[in-house]
Amino acid sequence: MEAKLKTALQYLAVHSPYYKRVFAENNIDVSKINSLEDLQQLLTTTKEDFSKHNFDFLCVPKNKIVDYTTTSGTTGSPVTVALTENDLQRLAYNEEQSFITANGKLTDVYQLMLTLDRQFMAGMAYYLGIRKLGASAVRVGPISPQMQWENIQRFKPNAIVAVPSFILKLIDYAEANGIDVNQSGIERAVCIGEPVRNADLSANTLAKRIQEKWNIKLHSTYASTEMQTAFTECEYGKGGHLNSELLIVEILDDEGNQLNAGEFGEVTITSLGVEGMPLLRYRTGDVCCYYNEACECGRNTIRLSPVVGRKNQMLKYKGTTLFPPSIYDALSA
Repeated sequence: MEAKLKTALQYLAVHSPYYKRVFAENNIDVSKINSLEDLQQLLTTTKEDFSKHNFDFLCVPKNKIVDYTTTSGTTGSPVTVALTENDLQRLAYNEEQSFITANGKLTDVYQLMLTLDRQFMAGMAYYLGIRKLGASAVRVGPISPQMQWENIQRFKPNAIVAVPSFILKLIDYAEANGIDVNQSGIERAVCIGEPVRNADLSANTLAKRIQEKWNIKLHSTYASTEMQTAFTECEYGKGGHLNSELLIVEILDDEGNQLNAGEFGEVTITSLGVEGMPLLRYRTGDVCCYYNEACECGRNTIRLSPVVGRKNQMLKYKGTTLFPPSIYDALSA
């Protein structure tokens, strides 16, 4: 990990207009950063930095860019993330490993219920991962439940990739049209965009509503366009597994101090192996905690909890900290 970190820092110092400027203005000598502990001596990068100086983060000539993606703009204006061919290969590897973590195998047929257009990374990433895994993809996209069921009945997928609340719409349509969801052949769902677990890793209201009607395994995921990496649950559902080849993760408090396992703070990432727009100590705005004990599946890297909220959406009420997801869950119940 330390060797990959040093390589990443040297790359930024040579190729990134933004980080070269930051290092010079703050008299930072990256050659003196030799460990993960040393990393905490460096400044963090905010979403505002990335948005304001977007193309100053580009480390390659524009003729090496093969794909332009944009962030969803959930917490501000959409930001461009440019990828090289090597970045696309890295993305495919990440998603292949994510599918393997979620019990994916060569013989699987995945129905993709998310967009592959509009410059969004997620659909492209999952499609590349399925190809690298060697499994089959049914690229249906985010169309109506009726069309989803027609394709399920035609192509017989055994897994789906979908937003959890859309899975409820599939169930509603099936019930209204005499379709037995438990005879559909779908065994599991890779869930994107919304959590299916509470902060204590128990199933949230959304997951319970799905599994009351449909006996499928739900695998929660956490990802962002900026970090070009995903955290995916294994069969034990104890948090999303880190692929430590691709990312360094810190959980920081408001003052920028590293928190201990089980303490909730801001997810802060340093990308490894990214060529186009690598990021250093990038504060995602997402609030999670991490677990560092070995998982029952045998993996030993840290795991992230579900996102309990976004830092800039935190509410204080009578001394209690609330985030919108907890309110949504209460409304769903």
